[in-house]
Amino acid sequence: MLKQSLILILLTFFFSFGYAQQTKETKTILILFGLSPAQPAYRPILDGIRQKLTEEFGDRIDLHMEYFEIENYPKNNYPKERFDMYNEKYKDFKLDLLICVGRNAVDVIKNHGESYFLNFPTISVDFDYSNLGFNNDLRLNDQTAVVGIKINIDKMISTALSIFPTTSSIYFIGGTTPFDKVMMSFAKESVQKTMKDKTFTFMTDLSMDKILHQVNSLPDQSIIFVPSFNTDSKMVTYYNPEAIRLISRGANSPVFAYSDMGFGEGSVGGYILSFIKVGLLSGQFAVKILNGADPNSFKVIEQDYYENVFDWRELLRWGIPDSELLPKESIILFKEINLVEEYKWIIGSVLLFVLLQSVLIGNLIRLNKNQKIMTKKIIESENRYREFLHEDRSLRLGQLTASLSHELNQPLTAILSTAQAGINFINSNQANPELLKEILQKIVDNDKRGASILSSIRGMMKLERREKEKVNLNALINEVIAVYNNEAVRHHNHLNVNLIHEPVYVTADGIQIQQVLLNLIFNASQALEKAGTSNKVITISNSIHLDEVIVSIQDNGSGIDETIKEKLFKPFITSKTEGMGIGLVICQSIIEDHEGKIRAENLPEGGAKFSFSLKISKDEQKKF
Repeated sequence: MLKQSLILILLTFFFSFGYAQQTKETKTILILFGLSPAQPAYRPILDGIRQKLTEEFGDRIDLHMEYFEIENYPKNNYPKERFDMYNEKYKDFKLDLLICVGRNAVDVIKNHGESYFLNFPTISVDFDYSNLGFNNDLRLNDQTAVVGIKINIDKMISTALSIFPTTSSIYFIGGTTPFDKVMMSFAKESVQKTMKDKTFTFMTDLSMDKILHQVNSLPDQSIIFVPSFNTDSKMVTYYNPEAIRLISRGANSPVFAYSDMGFGEGSVGGYILSFIKVGLLSGQFAVKILNGADPNSFKVIEQDYYENVFDWRELLRWGIPDSELLPKESIILFKEINLVEEYKWIIGSVLLFVLLQSVLIGNLIRLNKNQKIMTKKIIESENRYREFLHEDRSLRLGQLTASLSHELNQPLTAILSTAQAGINFINSNQANPELLKEILQKIVDNDKRGASILSSIRGMMKLERREKEKVNLNALINEVIAVYNNEAVRHHNHLNVNLIHEPVYVTADGIQIQQVLLNLIFNASQALEKAGTSNKVITISNSIHLDEVIVSIQDNGSGIDETIKEKLFKPFITSKTEGMGIGLVICQSIIEDHEGKIRAENLPEGGAKFSFSLKISKDEQKKF
């Protein structure tokens, strides 16, 4: 029983996981538009579809679009060879949904599509002329959800007349494309059957110039209705939005259109077809189908894509901005808000508050005026003091360095003379211990080294340039380690040395480079002492990067204080109570004089790491 339960749980998990993976798959959708991309209505429809798909699936949609451009070919004679391009292009696609938008797109697919094209779940978005006595089948197959757009010119005109009840003349202006003419024929049939008490004028096959000339002087109590206008008699393309804008600007009567293509461009509005709502509705259907809904289960009614919407600016232009004749459910857009009238009590309260605040601020300004003046003088005095202090420190540093160099050279010379005399004494066979000779020789070497270091520091402080020569960097490092070794033992520091096996030659002042190394090693030792760690390790290493050798000294102490890290190489910056803050400045000066760079960083595992780079001698670069 336990075994069966375990198997059931595992099966449930795998099926659930498989379903979750399936729901996360990318959805592939193909949208086929009947006309060219320039059609203004296509933009809001496409935006609506995209919006709903993105809300549901995020970036897990793969959207493809094609435009048949039916208007460029004779009626009902779309070339098969062009559609074969789509047959070939999409034959291997795993489409989840096909969306057909616009005039006769479904018919083109029926006439030329391969069998696989006819079997996709489909949404068909097109005009439905069945209410006007025409039969047009918008279904591609038995898996088609139809968004059929009916043209209700009767209600469009009746709504316009309801807000302009004294209208006696209606002017219909249409373009010359086949669709323009179809829409004009629908308008003629509508008004001839239902509104025989009005005067109707149909303006077709005219250029835009002639239309603008005529609408400028229409009789009083007239309105203009533009069923569709895409081109004029001179075959100049305008499309509805631009045509509405031009006609409205030049007309002396209100302008109405059948859709939102022109709304906001001069159309009053009214009961209009909203392509924005068509796009959102199509997007909702697409989401439901992709989530498994039956395409045949959707029903579309006229209110899904029509709405009473008015442009407040046009209502104001024709003197009816607050007319009670507007339908109750109307949407008023582009309304200008009179802020003073709308929010007069709030504005009055704000002004009173601002006035009281101004009085209070004025008093505070007067009270603090003297204090600000005094504060400014104090800041200026402190800045001057800091400048004098900095100059004094720089001067004293130069004097101290020069004095030390001068004073220490005399005892060092005496040590050198004594050591050499001792060697001569031994060489005269008056003394025999070889060990004593070796010790005295080391005294001589260390004495010379001390003098060279002091000479180097003094020269650097005087901005002198020393002669650089080709030196073995590994040898320099080992010499420094030998010098520091006794100090490391005394402080219980473990020196971890990782140097490249082969010699690395650089062109440098060896004494100055050793001075940098000693300074960084002593800093690391002091950091370990300050941290108080028991296992004190100083790691000295070098590595090759392109034509440079990088030398690093790191410790496992507490790292660099973040408050001074960014200004570590500036003068008089130090975390040591007894330090003067010039050691790293001198190191940086030496390395930059050698055309290198020095940097400091905190290590993730703790401690700090100081590194500097030097150019490898050109004749040695080929080795690495």
